Amino acid sequence: MVCLVWWRYYVFRLSESLCLNKAYYLKLALMLFNLKGIFSMLKPYFLMLSLFALLLLSACSKNPYENFPGLWEQQVGQRVEVIEITQQGDTFLLNDGVLNADDQSNSNSKVTVLTKAEGQLTVSTGFGSITFALIDADTLIIADQRFKRITPDRVAEIKAELAQQALERQRARQQALDLQEQERLAREAERQAREQEQAKCQTLVDEINDEIAAIKKYSTNNAKWTAEYEKIKRTYTEIAKQYSNCKPDFF
Repeated sequence: MVCLVWWRYYVFRLSESLCLNKAYYLKLALMLFNLKGIFSMLKPYFLMLSLFALLLLSACSKNPYENFPGLWEQQVGQRVEVIEITQQGDTFLLNDGVLNADDQSNSNSKVTVLTKAEGQLTVSTGFGSITFALIDADTLIIADQRFKRITPDRVAEIKAELAQQALERQRARQQALDLQEQERLAREAERQAREQEQAKCQTLVDEINDEIAAIKKYSTNNAKWTAEYEKIKRTYTEIAKQYSNCKPDFF
């Protein structure tokens, strides 16, 4: 690929030289063609050379930058990048925010001015420059990255695919959030139920204490007090079984 780029570069320089000095080369070709004597035998070779020069000169009218404008796509794995090169007068602009822009506005686009350089385009990075070179009309090489020419319909297709992927990611995030909320609500319900059980148990303990306080009048009659206490203990032990983790501390 590098060799092909350099080959195109040297052909361009040769063509450029012919274009800039076409009058001189044509005059030289005609002079050689009309030579007499010993050089007459070389006429066929001069004719071939002249034809080759004319072919190169015919390319002088072709703009070496005319195939740069357009939409270009690069896909590496799951990552897709689309750029657009446009021409305004003699200026070339690079837009690398094609996929970020909506259909109504290009407010999200980032535009960079490209510089023409011997049939190629370049952009300065602050530490050097990046070269844009055409391998053919539909293949663009930027540094070591290969882009292919695409149509606006392909851009719309890519945007639709990216939108679908974004929607699926949003759904997955929402499902994760919903699950987290369900878990939070479940923990909250458990906490409230536990607090309610604790409140009921505390109410039961308060009732037991009230019952025990009421039999203090039998304190002088140990047998009577013991009988009443055991009665209270049996009654509230059965009631406490209705509540989880409620175990009155009978003494």
